[in-house]
Amino acid sequence: MSKLNLIPLPTSVVEHHGFTAVPEAFSVSSFTPLGTWLNRALEDWLDARIQAVPANQSGGEEGWLRITEDAALQEGAYTLAVNPTGIAIEAASSAGIINAAQTLRQLVGTRGFSTAPRRGTGVELPNVTITDEPNFSFRGVHLDVSRHFMPLDELLRFIDLAAAHKLNALHLHLTDDQGWRMDIPAFPRLRDVSSWRSDTMAVYTEDGRFMTGRPHGGCYSIQELRDAVAYARERGVTIIPEIDLPGHSVAAIAAYPQLGVDAPDVQVWTGWGVNDCILDPSDYTLDFFRTVLDTVMDVFDAPIIHIGGDEVPYERWHASDTVRQRAAELGLESVELLHGWFLGQLAAHVEARGRRAGVWHEAVSPTMPQTAVVNAWGGLDTVVHSLSAGYDTTISCCSHLYLDYRENDDPREPSGCSPLLSTEKLYNFEPLEPRVLAAAQAGGAAITGIQAQVWTEYLDTREIRDYNTYPRLSAFAELAWSRDRDYADFVERLEDGHLDRLAAAGVDFRPLAGPHAWQERPDIAAKAGR
Repeated sequence: MSKLNLIPLPTSVVEHHGFTAVPEAFSVSSFTPLGTWLNRALEDWLDARIQAVPANQSGGEEGWLRITEDAALQEGAYTLAVNPTGIAIEAASSAGIINAAQTLRQLVGTRGFSTAPRRGTGVELPNVTITDEPNFSFRGVHLDVSRHFMPLDELLRFIDLAAAHKLNALHLHLTDDQGWRMDIPAFPRLRDVSSWRSDTMAVYTEDGRFMTGRPHGGCYSIQELRDAVAYARERGVTIIPEIDLPGHSVAAIAAYPQLGVDAPDVQVWTGWGVNDCILDPSDYTLDFFRTVLDTVMDVFDAPIIHIGGDEVPYERWHASDTVRQRAAELGLESVELLHGWFLGQLAAHVEARGRRAGVWHEAVSPTMPQTAVVNAWGGLDTVVHSLSAGYDTTISCCSHLYLDYRENDDPREPSGCSPLLSTEKLYNFEPLEPRVLAAAQAGGAAITGIQAQVWTEYLDTREIRDYNTYPRLSAFAELAWSRDRDYADFVERLEDGHLDRLAAAGVDFRPLAGPHAWQERPDIAAKAGR
């Protein structure tokens, strides 16, 4: 295995003798423009001035950094060679160039991750030839900003760190029972009412008696989200927005009660879990969310627009004469089938604008269009079920890919979330079991990729979010990218270099031996009964 401490591990690394000193200034020849961010980033990482970046250059003098097109390479794949004549990158598109640049960033060392670029110290790179390609084409991370809002600067930092690990999608969970995080100008009460709650549960209990005593909220402006989309796009990351429907909608119903079923006096929810207050599948509700989704699609350029569909309780639908009549008029045998029908109406609206709808696996039903992309978040059984039913599916299993879970059962672990997920268990996950591949073939569906989830019910500060996310997201990145993996080697690369990179970036990661004293939260542990 390579000792360059690269994460995720490349397909092939051949180390040559010696190092190459990066000149103080150099030119770049590239088959495609590199863009403002990548030019500036290379200057910061390599401590150099880039003199010119000619696009579509053919013939003439080559740059010290040479980027050439190889259309035969897989999307996202690249080769990277460093030797005394310069740096040579081959890629099929900008995705491969960005991935190569992120590898180069790691070769630079901690200075490539420092928040304050160092100038005038010079950079030496190891002479090396790297050939690399991703295992999964879609390598996503889901981030819940609904339960705990993240200011824009933290969101951008999260994107940059994900991109540094060659992840290429951010599934942004913008709405839930506990908060609505996107301004919709047509419905200002979503910003003014739905984005704030009066209190927050510290740990999960059935009666919710352990509260923080603090209101919580926040809402991104349209411009902030446009900025985030552009920031992510430059780094090769697509932001997939989620508006969660028809369950997990208490916050929206609190602002517009006519959206709900039997919901005259609803407040933005302060607890966790599943609330039985759900949307009325009426024409008014559909028109409301068509307008919402139009705004979402105007801001986000993702090919997938996620509309949720998870954890939908049907009690209020069963109890409502109006909802039962709605199902009967549509020729549906039960109100449960309104679930897929309702989402299908909005999926059709999304598709009319050239996008695809994303849903969680509970939305799979006879009334849910097979054009939707499914995130199967249960065990692999839910992946098999979704694929067998003919839905393209992203593997998102809670058993191995939920980063809000605690690393182990040590009472010092600071998260209030009860399930356990060790870094080793995540790393050694083998999602492409024969039954999964067989289900895809039988259903004529595609395994679109793999996605880790960062839910934030119990992750209420930047520090605890860092702690739960890293280095497990580093392990996930290698699971998503690298075909040949060895956990002991991964840990060695963490200890010998990658944790230092994270520290240079200011990440409050979980030490491999357990939390520092200042990372413990004994008050949370006591409330959780540990």
